[in-house]
Amino acid sequence: MSWTRRGVLASMAGVCGVSGCLASPDRSLPTAPTGRWNQSRCDAQKTAASDVRVPERGNLAWDGGSGRMLSVVADQTVYTVDGDDGLTALNAQTGEHRWQTALGLDRDAGEPVGVSGGVIDKQLLIATPGQLRSFNTSDGDKQWEQGLRGRASSISTTVLPDRQIGLVDFTHRQKYYIIAVTTESGEIKWRDSALRIGGRGLAVFNDHVYVTGTSQTGEEVLRCLEVDTGELIWQQGIADTDRYSTHVCATSGVLIGEGADITVYDRGDGTQRASVELPHGRVRSIAVDDGTAFVLAESGLAAVSVPDGSRQWSLSRDPTRHFVRGPPAVGRESVVAPVFTESLGCPAVVAFERIDGARRWHYTLGDDFCGTIWSQPVLADGAVFVDTSLHNVAALGDIS
Repeated sequence: MSWTRRGVLASMAGVCGVSGCLASPDRSLPTAPTGRWNQSRCDAQKTAASDVRVPERGNLAWDGGSGRMLSVVADQTVYTVDGDDGLTALNAQTGEHRWQTALGLDRDAGEPVGVSGGVIDKQLLIATPGQLRSFNTSDGDKQWEQGLRGRASSISTTVLPDRQIGLVDFTHRQKYYIIAVTTESGEIKWRDSALRIGGRGLAVFNDHVYVTGTSQTGEEVLRCLEVDTGELIWQQGIADTDRYSTHVCATSGVLIGEGADITVYDRGDGTQRASVELPHGRVRSIAVDDGTAFVLAESGLAAVSVPDGSRQWSLSRDPTRHFVRGPPAVGRESVVAPVFTESLGCPAVVAFERIDGARRWHYTLGDDFCGTIWSQPVLADGAVFVDTSLHNVAALGDIS
């Protein structure tokens, strides 16, 4: 079944010749992309939403760098990790190298590498297995280095520009750690190791850090910590570890996908405020903007109001083709999501209208063997950046 809006067909028909397949035309975007996507899922709240313009077309301008790190974009620069493990700064408009710095990762070429980054002022914090490092964004010079006792994930680094703090979560010997460091020197402000097994990243709202994981008693929990001290504020039990998704902070509360539902927890005391049932199977990822949650599940994409749960629009597809890695990204007029298009038989990046879910454009990455999207799209004003399993960062924009 193609993706369809309930009651109205939202056709995904097309061929690679119409939308393009992943290649290397080496073209510049028409304008320099502005706006900032400072870290994984855009901000410390992990909303995956930014007030930027999604381009009218999504055709390939250039590709380069690597998909070994979720891209971050700031000051018209894309930061990524190349195939030789070098931290690379690319001109966001042209794809040209600004600078490159070796990271010296000790890795098996056939295994994924947990690398995450975040930009705070003129610093780029990079978490890699065993290390947290800070680099100058203008030239790649290393500012400081802090050892990590374990392995960070691809969404581990969270930066708080207003507090000049970086947060990193990582796992070591079946224990889940969170550290807060000052971005000026890398000095550790506080450390938390109350959970046994790692959860799904961190989300921050005002003075509180929200984290999920397995407690010492084996219960899956949502924990609230004070951001400046790491002090526990409250702890609340949630669904089993294989059923819940990465959490997102919004004005309505902390949103977590639990099975096929979204549960909204009160930020102040952890009590459950609402539960929203969705029609597309297990919730995989959530993006939130202006009171609307955009939910990518096993067999569909839906927009719902939170916390009241009223559905704005819903798209569905063949539930036998599970293709979701990372949340959709939300811009000013569009939602950009990685999906599997049944009519094309291949992965694609698709831009949907925010207001009704109508398709604006799609960009295919070839068949299952030549391209796979493994992270959320990254938005800048007038551009969409995508990391693929081809170890390329592809820049899509409004070009012929």
